[in-house]
Amino acid sequence: MNVHQTPQTTRMYLGLMMIMMMIKMATTNDVESGTAPQPPPPSFPNGVTAPPVPPDASELPPTYEEAVHSQPGDAPPSYASLFGEIQDARRESGGFVDFLKKLLVLLAGTIGCTILLGLLMAVPMAMIVLGAINIHDCPIQRMIPIYLLVFGCFGILKNIISLYERYKNHRENETENNAKQNPLEVMINCFLLAWFIAGNYWIYSVHRAVNMDDPTHEYYCDPTAYLFAFWVTTTAYIFVGLLIICVCCTAFCTSVTT
Repeated sequence: MNVHQTPQTTRMYLGLMMIMMMIKMATTNDVESGTAPQPPPPSFPNGVTAPPVPPDASELPPTYEEAVHSQPGDAPPSYASLFGEIQDARRESGGFVDFLKKLLVLLAGTIGCTILLGLLMAVPMAMIVLGAINIHDCPIQRMIPIYLLVFGCFGILKNIISLYERYKNHRENETENNAKQNPLEVMINCFLLAWFIAGNYWIYSVHRAVNMDDPTHEYYCDPTAYLFAFWVTTTAYIFVGLLIICVCCTAFCTSVTT
């Protein structure tokens, strides 16, 4: 049977075809742009919640090892601070003495302590110069210039070894707790301690009788050499006292916050 299409029927057919093509194109664009309606989430029985979605690895905070071994150019995490490390040492310590030991290790490993150690190189150098210049200018106690000279030489040697060990530990990403103690540095420390105790006797034993005005007097000692030796030794005790006060205050604050 032949069906004759009228012009009106043809126009209706073409209009329906164009509408269907426009709907198909719009659906394709929504799928490609991600704006197409998503299927509803799966339903769970009453009282059952959906399992938690694990966080992205990029959103997780760095671990303690990553924070410790991070490179100098890396941005540090917000919680990685000296105070946080002190709190960790407090929790991990077996007692107050163990905590003080770990606290001193942490303070000794700071950048400020390394800079201070480098600046203290000037003190041993001054001891060497004053001791060598006034080696024969202290008849009341001839060991005072020798004390300055020897202490300065071994002090510089100790600082050089200490700076080298810190550089090596930093290069090998070793922490202060895991770093091995240099036997030579231990021997130098023991010698300096014994030499310091002997210097206390040589300096303070003649404090009341020393003459710093008349070079021909039998109790004469060069004022620059003697006063330098006296105040360097006295400053060491002042520094140790301030360090003990700071350590005790830090330990108290840490114990209160924890």
